[in-house]
Amino acid sequence: MQEEFNASSADRVKTILDRLSKVPEGREVVDFLKNHAVKIDLQDDPVNWAASTLTITDVVNGVYSYKDPVIILKKNLSDDNLLQAIVHESQHLRQHLSGVGNPDRILPLEEYILFYRASEADAQAACTVVTWKLKEAGDAGPWKMAGEVGYQDICDAFEKAVNENPAALNDGRAQRAAFDAWFENPARLASYNRATADFMVPFLEKGREIFNSHGMTEGVLDESWLKKLNAASSASYLLQDDAKNILKDAHYSRDTDRRPPEKKKKPANDAIPPSKAA
Repeated sequence: MQEEFNASSADRVKTILDRLSKVPEGREVVDFLKNHAVKIDLQDDPVNWAASTLTITDVVNGVYSYKDPVIILKKNLSDDNLLQAIVHESQHLRQHLSGVGNPDRILPLEEYILFYRASEADAQAACTVVTWKLKEAGDAGPWKMAGEVGYQDICDAFEKAVNENPAALNDGRAQRAAFDAWFENPARLASYNRATADFMVPFLEKGREIFNSHGMTEGVLDESWLKKLNAASSASYLLQDDAKNILKDAHYSRDTDRRPPEKKKKPANDAIPPSKAA
């Protein structure tokens, strides 16, 4: 489906949600957005091209109250890109409302890196399921777009699992293959490591001040957290007996010290390289 940039934001969002509703998995996303009054805000120049937020109004015994859930998206993205981003960000909101993101513990940095990675992998795995279903129903644009914006390896892992065993589409194993594939891209791991170090460490330090005022203490991720993450999905796919243990297997926590190389600044066209200067 081609982008119509002259359409209003409300019309664009309605068109995208109508497309999602063509398959049961997409309709479930639409119902979630409606039931929780999630606003979808298309902005000209947001800080990130896709993000989800909610306002925490109170914390009682580690459980928060919230208001104003919002998905913020860059306005000039194509409709195919907006669709797959809406599904991804909706899953992040599901995680929060399933207790995955509740501020019920203060995590050490290594634990937070795993938390951050698993949350992102789960959101993209959910997106992969929905965009696959849309593709099979004749709307292949969002599936193709997910590959173009950096998730081709995840799409390939999902498709391979389905081709090898069609039952994997419905028993959660294809979704798990997509989840595991998220952790197999060194550049992706390094990018999220850098984001954690540059942006999330200051957030954690501030969080410790806030959470300590509520009597919360530093803890670790445990099985109860993993069950919450699993409950955020419509399919139980993270607790399979024969799958890798997310909390123990190095597949999910390796390379926490790797960062992508810093980009070198190119000299201006009229600049003389230092080695050639007189």
